[in-house]
Amino acid sequence: MIHSKQHIADIAEILFQKGIANVIISPGSRNAPIIEAFYRIFREKCISVIDERSAAYVGLGIARTKQLPVVLICTSGSAVLNYAPALAEAYYQHVPLIAITADRPSEWIDQLDNQTIKQENIYSGFIKANYNLPQEISTENNLWHVHRIVNEAFNTAAAFPQGPVHINVPLNEPLYLPLPASTKDLRIVDSPELITHIELPNNIISEWKAAKKILIIHGQDIPQSLVASYFEKLLNDKRICIIAENISNVKSSRIIENPDIVFSNYKEKDELKPDLIIVSGLQVVSKQLKEFLRNTDKIRCWRIGPESNIIDTYQQVNIILKHRSELFYKELVTYISEENGYNFQSKWIEAKNYVNKKRDAILTSISFSDLKVMDIVLQTIPAGSVLEIGNSSPIRYSQFFSSRNDLIYYSNRGVSGIDGCLSTAVGTAMATNKLVVAVLGDMSFVYDSNALWNREFPSNLRIIIINNKGGGIFSLIDGPKQNLSFDQYVNAYHPANIKKLIEGFGLKYYSASNEDEFNNSCNDFYKTNIVASVLEVYTSSELSSLTFKKILGKN
Repeated sequence: MIHSKQHIADIAEILFQKGIANVIISPGSRNAPIIEAFYRIFREKCISVIDERSAAYVGLGIARTKQLPVVLICTSGSAVLNYAPALAEAYYQHVPLIAITADRPSEWIDQLDNQTIKQENIYSGFIKANYNLPQEISTENNLWHVHRIVNEAFNTAAAFPQGPVHINVPLNEPLYLPLPASTKDLRIVDSPELITHIELPNNIISEWKAAKKILIIHGQDIPQSLVASYFEKLLNDKRICIIAENISNVKSSRIIENPDIVFSNYKEKDELKPDLIIVSGLQVVSKQLKEFLRNTDKIRCWRIGPESNIIDTYQQVNIILKHRSELFYKELVTYISEENGYNFQSKWIEAKNYVNKKRDAILTSISFSDLKVMDIVLQTIPAGSVLEIGNSSPIRYSQFFSSRNDLIYYSNRGVSGIDGCLSTAVGTAMATNKLVVAVLGDMSFVYDSNALWNREFPSNLRIIIINNKGGGIFSLIDGPKQNLSFDQYVNAYHPANIKKLIEGFGLKYYSASNEDEFNNSCNDFYKTNIVASVLEVYTSSELSSLTFKKILGKN
């Protein structure tokens, strides 16, 4: 006779054999059988994170770094809803997560029963697939069905483009009886990707050859991407300019990493207009680039990517090519031209050099501010580190500088919220032996301070908090400050004492209020390797706003 919870034991075993490396568990009662099944197989690969919202972001950081699916396990009810922000972020960053949520029996839904909500399809719209398991197993066919679902869930999360999936597991009581052993000789169904080469259509080749000014825009990407090697070859074709911000993890002296200050400060913008745009990768931060291309006359534009919908960020797309970007550029390299045609690339390099020189002059003259902090961070962070850049103002400040070849850049730019930046950095640090430096605003840090509530907090994490007393980003944007409710409801400064918060969780604390103190703190801050450390840097919101606008040529 089949044990009614045989499928719970088998879920863990199948995912272990499929190659899951990490399991993030949040406590509960309804998920007790699932916790038991996974712990007895995964042991030290299980990580306990109590806050489900933080736990999911920790999983995101690990999965993004390793490029392997991570399992999340939580109890029923509102715990399930707390996964939603991180799953949405993972969906738009193409990060593989497998959310396993315990559920109450279906007959008790909407019956005012404890911790019972409608969980099936609860993440609809921002996961790749949803699976609902049977409440119990009574036949071999029931068990075969579960085995098939779990194999499919893993394959779906790991398949290109990677992304989150949801397995909802209704469970009857009793919950604490011993589980059976895993089924012997479980069938593992793999789904390897076989596409290693593509052929470009003739019309694409013809358009490519006819173009005289080609602009390639590559958005956020993982550091392991092969795109960078093909870009180096493509740049031998002087018709081509490539824009790739720091979070694209594509580095070259011939690449434009800071389009915001180029478009804000360079007067001869007509020289920068392409006749063909190729767009690949994920999010691009630069608002100036978007406005420039959206307000430009019609240009031929190709979108390269796996999405089923039409992504038309710049309102120019006329061709969608559903390919891996690295396979597309690998093929495109064979059609580059090194003949002496129009040197579009040199126009962009000239603009880049001009604005960088202007930027450097400003940096030498400005007072201590958010921008100066980012300048010092990018100069002092040790080579080989991972830089996790928080949303709102930190990611925007970072775009003013050239990318360092010896750093990896990450940021939660899928949905671009501040709610899980610190937790994601914790996950990143757990997944690597490299030094991980997270640069966050004070609002981002306080919002996600439950990330510190972690028994396995990684000692290789360094957190720099730029404390400008509230939502500094809103001082940088034209408009919000004119609102009468700005200070209380938009800027919304928090009353938290960050030093006491840090010390309460046992981390080492540093602070700085000027450039000398900041530089002196950095000397020890990066070297500390016993416990994770936090450096709180106090800046003026007003002064920071002025320097931000100055570097964009607004004053």
